Amino acid sequence: MTVVEYPDAIHLAREVEPILELDPANNTHSLSALKRIFEHGAQHDERFYAVVEAGDRVVGCAVRVDSKNLFLSVMSHAAAELLAAHLAIEQIELAGVVGRRDTVMSFVERYGRDYETHANLMLYRLEGQPQFGPAPGMSRIATQLHFDQVLAWYAAFEREVGMIAVPTPLNRRVERRIADEQVVLWMDHGEPVSMACCNGLPANSARVGPVYTPPRLRGRGFAQAVTAAASLHVQRDRARTVFLFTDALNPASNRCYQRIGYQYLSDHLHLLFTGDPGTS
Repeated sequence: MTVVEYPDAIHLAREVEPILELDPANNTHSLSALKRIFEHGAQHDERFYAVVEAGDRVVGCAVRVDSKNLFLSVMSHAAAELLAAHLAIEQIELAGVVGRRDTVMSFVERYGRDYETHANLMLYRLEGQPQFGPAPGMSRIATQLHFDQVLAWYAAFEREVGMIAVPTPLNRRVERRIADEQVVLWMDHGEPVSMACCNGLPANSARVGPVYTPPRLRGRGFAQAVTAAASLHVQRDRARTVFLFTDALNPASNRCYQRIGYQYLSDHLHLLFTGDPGTS
């Protein structure tokens, strides 16, 4: 096996799309990263890698995104080790690594840097029609009229979960999501009480998140209702397999999504490297 670096996302996608589509659930990090770069361009030194066997058969890929976190596709232990060794030798700067737990652990065992856990994630897939639950109200798609509210909630969510900083300002990211009709609000008595974002991805897949309800409004079923609404909305153009991630350490959110109809698939990790970051 060998590691190949591609000049841009288009070249990488051409080679790796077939393997990503074999497991869109556990490759959702890579699919999401590639889609975002296709739509908005690579402007912050993103880098693109594939692990290739003899005969030019791709067996794994990785995308270093704008935050210098490496998004790993599913790959074998040997492929992850080879990729880690290559990036270490080339002194490619990485802030962290994201992917399915076994793949991430294979990578960091060989990469040779200390790390800490930023997030333990559980991946879920929607089975059947989403269940809204008993919360009063109705859903609506956020528009520019809701920009200030969505921006404030997005900022609150990122503070609450300790989101990794990215170069693109939050207001621009929120503007894009509203313009692309990716933000669903739950309205009670005409006022927004919760939001869920959603994003259609390649391989007839989609992902819901983030989901945010202000603390004073939690425990009333609004998160379940808005997540169910977003799960339907993201399939408005065609049927998609819908995924979402939860914090493994938050039992309330896991119970909420299970009530909707989401079923657990696998564990994922986001690790951050500590110590000497090397050079890029």
